[in-house]
Amino acid sequence: MDRKTIASELRRQFFPLLTAAGFARMGDVLRRELDGPVVHVVEVQHRPRSAVFQINIGAHLPALGGVAGGDAVPVASMREYDCAWRGSIVSGFRNSSDAEFAYGRTDAEASESVAFLVSEWQRQADAFFGPLSDFPAGFHEQARRSSDGDLHPAQLRTWARVALLVGDRGLARRIVDVALPRVPERATALRADLERLLAENEGQA
Repeated sequence: MDRKTIASELRRQFFPLLTAAGFARMGDVLRRELDGPVVHVVEVQHRPRSAVFQINIGAHLPALGGVAGGDAVPVASMREYDCAWRGSIVSGFRNSSDAEFAYGRTDAEASESVAFLVSEWQRQADAFFGPLSDFPAGFHEQARRSSDGDLHPAQLRTWARVALLVGDRGLARRIVDVALPRVPERATALRADLERLLAENEGQA
């Protein structure tokens, strides 16, 4: 089957679930704004040559600016890759991280592929979007937990910025202190960002 067939099945089976949950659709990108504001993005990515598609998901706080600081992308044109937090709906067909869904060889297989996506959507969407929905309290709690695991220092930088956004300078300092020793030697821009966050934080103290 081709992209046109899958697109028809997505319109029939999948997109109504998202619009019922508050997403507004523009083509293959759907966006939802929550109080805060918090922005959720769902984007369909097609790979017609491989006859597969995937569902990429993202969450962002426009108050953070761009993904790594700087200018923010207008919410109306925000894409999944513009979000600070990103993920995909996992199909699991080949391995536990496989996010590709097959177009299928027949109309029936195309319908079944989208039906499987629909069956997985709520569980995986809730796991991703749930902790990234409630601002400021939910984000503050996630920031508190961020330094307990093995997050990449770039992810910790984001959580330090969240801590500053909610006014918890002490937490921001602790997150940066955890992040700095994890920065790869060649990641000089990331190290500079973290050190700048620390200096700005100390200057506000």
